[in-house]
Amino acid sequence: MLCEMDSIYKFTLLLFVLTTSQAFFQSQRFPHTHNRQGLNSLYNQRIQSIQEYHRPLNIKPVFGVDIAKHLDKVGINHRGQVATLDDDKRFLTHKGPSFGHNSQTVVVDAKYMSNNWKPYGPPVTAGSHSVRLGDLVKAGGKDYKTLCDNCIHGSSRMKERFRNGK
Repeated sequence: MLCEMDSIYKFTLLLFVLTTSQAFFQSQRFPHTHNRQGLNSLYNQRIQSIQEYHRPLNIKPVFGVDIAKHLDKVGINHRGQVATLDDDKRFLTHKGPSFGHNSQTVVVDAKYMSNNWKPYGPPVTAGSHSVRLGDLVKAGGKDYKTLCDNCIHGSSRMKERFRNGK
């Protein structure tokens, strides 16, 4: 019985955290750094390597408890892939609710990443295949669903797409 209550409590807490973090994400709007022509050029750039990064969710402490820090320790965090292009420029590709207009997977110049982002796992370098930044955006997915198509799922698909080159 105690185990069932513990699971129910954890699930309820997780649902609350994901809901409040989604509301936070929806309130965030970032400036566009490229016009349409610039985006087309950027999305066609070949990637030489990717590195997964993660950071704690943007959740305010509840009753003085840093929930985001605790969730981060068990792998519930915000994730994305930093792609290094052939010209050595770096871009974070990640997804979240209401991040973009046509897709919830977006590309941001890595210079805008906060210090909260940390590398997660080893970097992956390009093989003989050619993967472009737009391929990562497509692999990340157009839509965002909190439980079944979130940033963790999108980041995983981006890495798989890059590894397979297809």
